[in-house]
Amino acid sequence: MSSEGQLQLREAELTKLVSRFATKDGTNLTRISSLEFIRSVKPLKPIHTMHEPALCIVLQGRKLVSVNGEEFFYRKGDYLVVAVDLPVIGEILEASETEPYLCLRLNFNLLQIAEVSKEYKHHATNKGISERGIFVDQTDEVIVEALIRLVKLLHTPEDTEVLAPLIIKEILYRIMQGKHGDRVKNLAAKGSKLSEVAAALYYLKKYFSREIKIDELAKQVNLSPSALYHHFKQVTTMTPIQYQRALRLQEARRLIIGEDIKAADAAFKVGYESPSYFNREYRKMFGKPPGIDRKENLKIYNT
Repeated sequence: MSSEGQLQLREAELTKLVSRFATKDGTNLTRISSLEFIRSVKPLKPIHTMHEPALCIVLQGRKLVSVNGEEFFYRKGDYLVVAVDLPVIGEILEASETEPYLCLRLNFNLLQIAEVSKEYKHHATNKGISERGIFVDQTDEVIVEALIRLVKLLHTPEDTEVLAPLIIKEILYRIMQGKHGDRVKNLAAKGSKLSEVAAALYYLKKYFSREIKIDELAKQVNLSPSALYHHFKQVTTMTPIQYQRALRLQEARRLIIGEDIKAADAAFKVGYESPSYFNREYRKMFGKPPGIDRKENLKIYNT
């Protein structure tokens, strides 16, 4: 059998395994805390979210993820890697009752990347170059085989604690070997521009409600203001101020819709001093004012 035929067999096996655990629409959590399955029997309208570092492999259907207007399509046979925290808009384009959208998501963090890099002696290259912190690549039999073994552990919970971390390391290792692997390796490479941008992202996430000046942020991550601006935009598609604004607005939206907090109170909580300015920014990002957005989306947050 050809290598392509073998890959198709492995993908079919993985799809069947995931289908057994993805029993409801939405996100299906598993006994392996970093492993999730997403299912939908219908296309979904665009959803704003903060996407944390993860590997996402589509087993059925098709999805579009956009970052500040830059689009990334992926479908069966593709995987998406989000290497740093990014505000994204996700839209499920293809799904049906007979063939639901099905996606396996494996979350990871910088500590895991550092461990794999150290153990397998991955040396990052092009440390001075910054690239997008998100990319799409084609799956191969080696990655799919490792994912099959990881999902099969859900049938033997007694093995999970020992074996799951080892298989996850293997999967990260395989991603690092891919054509976009440097983008992941550089996260843990001391002195790389990606690791410095990642430090800036962490700082902004932690203090997003504060007024932050570029000079101060650059000093925090040991870059000049111009270098920070350039590399930050290369990795995230946006400036530090645009990124902070997205963080603020997404958190405000969570408070308004998820916790039933008044728009003005949510605005002050996330760092806005002017409710009217907040409303204009909110409408610009989400397409409607906070009150209408809350009414239309309340059911989504409560299901």
